[in-house]
Amino acid sequence: MSLEAERPGRGVEGSLEEREGLKEQHSLIYWRPAGAGNLKLRTQNSKLERRLRLEYNVRMPADGGDRFDELEQTLGYRFRDRELLRRALRHGSSVAAQENGSYQRLEFLGDAVLGHAAALLLFELFPRDDQGMLTRKRVHLVRSERLAERAALLGLDGWVEVGPSEERSRGRERSALLEDLFEAVIGAIALDGGWEETFGFIREQFAEDLETLDDRTLALADPKSSLQEVAQARGLPLPQYRQEVVSGPDHRRLWAFTLVWDGEEVARGEGLSKREAQQQAARRALVRLGLVPED
Repeated sequence: MSLEAERPGRGVEGSLEEREGLKEQHSLIYWRPAGAGNLKLRTQNSKLERRLRLEYNVRMPADGGDRFDELEQTLGYRFRDRELLRRALRHGSSVAAQENGSYQRLEFLGDAVLGHAAALLLFELFPRDDQGMLTRKRVHLVRSERLAERAALLGLDGWVEVGPSEERSRGRERSALLEDLFEAVIGAIALDGGWEETFGFIREQFAEDLETLDDRTLALADPKSSLQEVAQARGLPLPQYRQEVVSGPDHRRLWAFTLVWDGEEVARGEGLSKREAQQQAARRALVRLGLVPED
């Protein structure tokens, strides 16, 4: 991902090699990726800042961290100690992490706080559910891919501070990193604002998910497991997934599976991986056999 700026009269791009050269000249505190709005850099080299302003029309943030106003507005929370927010957005590969630490400890805290808040929300919203059902709903609510989606929706991928190697490999777009960021921000809010503020933030982030969290949603979220549970409850053999065809180029294979249950072909699924194709076949089988509530 390139460093994007605008030289008066024509567009330019700064390469990763140029960025690494800049790193040797100053301590690079922050950058935003191309496409995430006007580039903002903060350096400890006033001559370099002036050169960047004059040559590339780069906009520098004011001292005091005013660049975080936009993010705080998106989060719906204003930090008293913005150093916590900075740390929550600092990946271990960044230059500043070597001296000031990364988000890892805040991620650890945020993971625990999120689990507690999710359990409390589900406990209050579903008073008739037993322990097993509440556990299933909690696992579904805070699953890794959903946390990464929440981070992306908040635009955290455009705020995270990563090092050149991580930038080169497009690390800021990795689901695992996005999940970590979301939990780290929760940890930062917990330390800065306490339980009530953090619980309110989490409740707001998952409000839509909680409204649509019913038996159908839960069953279709992991259809293979749901179908297996039905088979075991009814004393039937487990469904089998028969590979039919693999098509497409090597870098983009398309898999197709037929779900066979108790000797009968029930449904077919396609996907870019074996798991995706099998899940689609199971999802279609659940709907076809009427094993999930009506939408």
